[in-house]
Amino acid sequence: MKCNLCGYRCNAERSIRPGHCGLDDGVYVSFYGPHFGEEPFFTGRGGSGTIFFLGCNLRCVFCQNHQISRWTVHDPLPPRARKTGPQGLADIFFELADRGCENINLVSPTPYVREIAVAIEIAKGKSLGIPVVYNTHGYDSIEALKFMQGLADIYLPDLKYCSDELGEKYSGVPHYYSTASAALDEMFAQVGHLKLDRRDMAARGMSVRHLVLPDNVGNSIRVLDRLAAYGPEISISLMSQYHPLRDLPEIPPEMRRTLYRDEYRRAVDHALELGLENCLIQELDSHEEFLPDFNKKDSFRKD
Repeated sequence: MKCNLCGYRCNAERSIRPGHCGLDDGVYVSFYGPHFGEEPFFTGRGGSGTIFFLGCNLRCVFCQNHQISRWTVHDPLPPRARKTGPQGLADIFFELADRGCENINLVSPTPYVREIAVAIEIAKGKSLGIPVVYNTHGYDSIEALKFMQGLADIYLPDLKYCSDELGEKYSGVPHYYSTASAALDEMFAQVGHLKLDRRDMAARGMSVRHLVLPDNVGNSIRVLDRLAAYGPEISISLMSQYHPLRDLPEIPPEMRRTLYRDEYRRAVDHALELGLENCLIQELDSHEEFLPDFNKKDSFRKD
């Protein structure tokens, strides 16, 4: 089956040759386990049951997960990674549920969406009792999201940029904004606004993440304007955790510093001016706290 799951639409037959993302038709999991660094309504007491997939359709110059997102099938499989399939994924879902996780959080799922859909059907057929979160960069085609209709309880997309030009500059893909804008409309049509249960945990709906970038506050203001079109109750995480990854050679000069306090404040002030009721904000010094290390057994511990 030819692959057009992301906005790049490379039309590759991935069982014969890798797509533009560098992935074949296998399913590659890098790490899974409870994650306590997500938004409070995903974390709860048990943590979010995150499954980090290897590879990505984007090549963001600021990717905190670059140790795994830059992987392709031409590279050796990392020590803790595994190749699996729909049944193997369903088994991971139940293992995370048994460990007390609050949800199944699928990180960078786009290239694997067909196999993920089968895994969710298997798990829900056996009464998986926690929500499934589709945690994506937003560069998903409508075809990909149709696989998730009725299966994803919660959509957690990024809206990184409000222009296609910035998508090419910082993430190396064409048509980022036009693709992500249409994708968010499809996600919202499927699940609506984020709804919390009686424990204030996310149960269903869409929540959108946006990372404020250095020297790009204007982009953040346009992103917030776009998200406000869904209504003042739209759930947004306005993130300040930008961290310059100086070991990535392609990072441009303006991105080789942390975010200034005034830059983030301007974005927060605009969210307040728009009357956005459910906009989470962060401490500006959180950028070190959120950096994972996928070479460690516990990728999110700092010791």
